[in-house]
Amino acid sequence: MRSFRLPLLLIVIGVAIIGFIVYQLVPRSTVTVPDTGGTYVEGVAGAPQYINPLLCQLHDEDRDLCSLTFVGLTRFLENGEVVPAVAETWNISDDGITYTFKLRQDVKWEDGTPVTVEDVLFTTRLLQDPNYPGRPDIGALWQTIKVSKVDTATVQFQLGQPLAPFLDFTTIGLLPQHVLSGTTAADLNKLPFNLQPIGNGPWRVVEVNTSGNRVSSIALEPSPNYYGTKPNLSRVIFRYYPNVQAVFEAYRSGDIDGFGNLSPAEAKRAEERDDLTIYTATKSRYASLFFNLRRDSGAIALSDKAVRQALMFALDREQIVREVLGGDAILADTPFIPGTWAYDANVKHYPYDPERAVQLLRTAGYELATVAPSNISVWQKNGEPIAFTLLTQDDSTRRAVAEMVAKQWRDLGVQVSVQPVRNLVRDFLASRQFQVALVENLIDGDPDPYPIWHQSQIVLPGQNYTGFDNKEASDWLEAARTTSDRARRIELYRQFQETFAEELPALPLYYPTYKYAIAARVKRVQVPPLMYPSDRLRTIGDWYINVKRVLASEATAEPK
Repeated sequence: MRSFRLPLLLIVIGVAIIGFIVYQLVPRSTVTVPDTGGTYVEGVAGAPQYINPLLCQLHDEDRDLCSLTFVGLTRFLENGEVVPAVAETWNISDDGITYTFKLRQDVKWEDGTPVTVEDVLFTTRLLQDPNYPGRPDIGALWQTIKVSKVDTATVQFQLGQPLAPFLDFTTIGLLPQHVLSGTTAADLNKLPFNLQPIGNGPWRVVEVNTSGNRVSSIALEPSPNYYGTKPNLSRVIFRYYPNVQAVFEAYRSGDIDGFGNLSPAEAKRAEERDDLTIYTATKSRYASLFFNLRRDSGAIALSDKAVRQALMFALDREQIVREVLGGDAILADTPFIPGTWAYDANVKHYPYDPERAVQLLRTAGYELATVAPSNISVWQKNGEPIAFTLLTQDDSTRRAVAEMVAKQWRDLGVQVSVQPVRNLVRDFLASRQFQVALVENLIDGDPDPYPIWHQSQIVLPGQNYTGFDNKEASDWLEAARTTSDRARRIELYRQFQETFAEELPALPLYYPTYKYAIAARVKRVQVPPLMYPSDRLRTIGDWYINVKRVLASEATAEPK
């Protein structure tokens, strides 16, 4: 038996050796996957001042950096929904007054110090200070809220009255008490911290370069203590230039990899380059034509719904987007943004239909008549012509939009003159001294349109500039902002949009889009809908430049 076992063992060993050699020699399937490392350089027109989450809301250059280096209790998703960030969970009392947040225990500042309830209290008290130098509406809201510590991991906010958009204000980044202890609100805009921040976000500032008294570049690297997924890129650099033309030239010179907010002409030039990829996203804003519905505005006809609907049917908005905006916009039918939770895609649409516009005017009792001394035919009723002035902000794009709108209305038989102004809101809308105005509205976080369309905001200093006075619509808006029930809010906003589309206190024109050009070597770039321009960087943690080869069986993600 012993003599039989030895040859058998030798055979087994030989087979194993041959199998190993064959395994090494036979080609195996491999794929490329994202690897860490690589530097992305972006060019920006402008320069930052405050990498401070309490001050960055006023300038896009500041917001870019704050969005990468600081995190609040909550954060926004692309559709405008608020989700947990530093806060692990929260609950809202049945009366909508008390919000209780429980913090994650694994969140740290970039220096390794844990983020605590004390940081939340410290940040909130700065926001509540009467000397807070940030956006006035933010300070005013926080001054109405009582904040208290429940335990070492729980903080509570008590509102004066129910306010569904309150969660928006919890997305503001936190400040580190252990670094800024003793700082007052009046000191906030003077701190060295504003360019040398200690944050709790996925990136940290590692280098700031200046030229004279202006920041010329800022370099970021992944924060070693960030609680979430680590970015693929090892470095992100922002280089700052005096204008967009200088940014484009910097790309041509090979100094940057990407740049955003391209005009139609700049986008066309960029699209001619094979080494650039152009990304397009919808901005969280809409352009519309506000009517002054008051009968003492000097344009009595605008108080007639049939006239407003006729003016909407007479607009060839596709021509405006195509010829004036270079295709960089999407047609709008509602004062809500497509893709967000409150938007109703089934709202009434107004296609370009000049015949329908004429029919509406005739049915409403208007007739075409010649007006002296111009001898132009104008729609009139009881001797009163449809005639008004269209105000617009004095910049080239909006002037061009206003002029095309006026031309299309003149073709219908309406007297329109265009007047560019320097400060449309302060000098004309706020004082209600206008007839029609081309306005661009920002949807800042929660889509709540109460300030612009509720009856209570008609009187000064409210922002219901048009004087839209609809009891049902106001009731729906009031109910929507005082309930935290999302399904209920969606239904209330659906009803509001239905009434808005019928009454047309303003004519929705388009949602502007944002063009973002990035070197083709930068992969897995996705640009979501933009609430703010900084949202173009929302997915930057997934971007990559470097790749490596691995066995297909070991791959977890393939490059795009």
